[in-house]
Amino acid sequence: PASACQAEGAVVRGAGRLTVDPCGLISRLTKRRESDQRSASIGLSSVGETSMLKLLSLAVACCLLAAVSCRTAETPLSDPDLDTISIYIKATLENLRQAMPHGIPELMIPPLEPLSLPVIDIPRIKEGVADVKLNMRNFVMNGLSSFVVRDAKGHTGSMSIELDLFFPQVAARADYNLDGKILIFPLYGSGPAAIQINDLSIRFVASVSIEDFTRVQLNNLQVDLTFSQVQMYLEGIVGGGNLGSVVNTLLNAMGKLIYDRLKGNLLPEVNRILRTVINNELAKVDLRDILGGMLPYSSNRLRPVDESANNYVDRLMANLRPLIHANNLDPISIPEQRVSFSKKILLVTVWGSARMYNGLAYGLSTIHRAGNCNIGAQGTNVVVGCVIGIDNIRGSFDSRAEFMGIGVNAGISFLVSRIRVVFRVSADVAAGSSPRLDHFAISEVSPVAVSISGLGPLDWILTPVANVVVNAVQHQIVAAIESPIRHELSKVLGSVSIPGFP
Repeated sequence: PASACQAEGAVVRGAGRLTVDPCGLISRLTKRRESDQRSASIGLSSVGETSMLKLLSLAVACCLLAAVSCRTAETPLSDPDLDTISIYIKATLENLRQAMPHGIPELMIPPLEPLSLPVIDIPRIKEGVADVKLNMRNFVMNGLSSFVVRDAKGHTGSMSIELDLFFPQVAARADYNLDGKILIFPLYGSGPAAIQINDLSIRFVASVSIEDFTRVQLNNLQVDLTFSQVQMYLEGIVGGGNLGSVVNTLLNAMGKLIYDRLKGNLLPEVNRILRTVINNELAKVDLRDILGGMLPYSSNRLRPVDESANNYVDRLMANLRPLIHANNLDPISIPEQRVSFSKKILLVTVWGSARMYNGLAYGLSTIHRAGNCNIGAQGTNVVVGCVIGIDNIRGSFDSRAEFMGIGVNAGISFLVSRIRVVFRVSADVAAGSSPRLDHFAISEVSPVAVSISGLGPLDWILTPVANVVVNAVQHQIVAAIESPIRHELSKVLGSVSIPGFP
């Protein structure tokens, strides 16, 4: 039977769109539908969402079977047996992670990294002082395949598993449309939106039952989510401009606080939705098909995964981020810039000038591991190499331009969407020396996207102003990474033990 949240339309099938009813997530605000609506099954029409659920459900099934198959054994499991179950679960999840960028053609699952959803509609939310409606188009999420399995356990007595997954960073972008109010204050806007979450930890506990020896179903599911930092940017919120910047600043300052306050009511309903959706997918899979090798990735690619290098770099980044804030590197200040320009009027060259000031760039503290790291040995040295990244650095300038007695105030915003840095750390095991930073070099900086508004009759100076902004932003960000951030990273090396080194 459909759950209460399902009956209220928490996730329903639509024409090429995903619809989420806040009744199940924030509070039960809408009345139950008629019985025929209650019996409607939860479904997802988006190809990305449907495939993601199929992939997740099959992975869950394999993980659970590692414990379930041992539950029927006639003799108790020894500690080595339990370790084998843990290795099997980790290997299955590693196969899932590796399959996400390419998909699994045998199961008709397309690539899921990044995850793309064409439409997400959230009907009007009326909760306390809030009354808002939100929908998103062209939703794209990156980083789902970067997870590290911190813990994986199978409990044969209770037929359950515990998983602890860590994502160094997940980021999403979309085109949003928001309309509503909080108290008497209007809350509206439309345009591009971006969100980044750092140090996302997902704790997953599930118990199962086997029905007629052919179906696996979740009896209980508990998912807990925590993170260290969330950054978001809604272009055009409350009309944009200075007021929009203030609203975005408040959202970034209060985002984690709001989540922490709501999670006690939010997560139980999310768990119910996930359990129902996953059970619907598991009901389509025969246990004998899985045991017989329906999932090719779980048999021919099964292997333990060495995650020590990834965990080491994740800990380094977690120690580095607070130091970036403490040293006033997020935001970083960009020095005042000036540019002169000219235009011929009646054969006379007339000069003007523009000044860009109050420049700030936000986002350096989102530095994170940007791929799988490697660990090896060179003589007596343990060596760890990795790529780290900073995504979606945003900032702004105030500006004043003057020409022939005309003076205008303009607003300038900019975005650097992607930066990558290659680094290498080593330590001499024989000598017992401290870890050292052998290599640290920027390998990629995406172009600086600049948006200028308010020039009015002087809009012909866009190009010279934008060129000055691009050069100033690139120089300041690169300088901050290559000097103070590199220095702070060298300092934190002593606080985290390198794998294989005491």
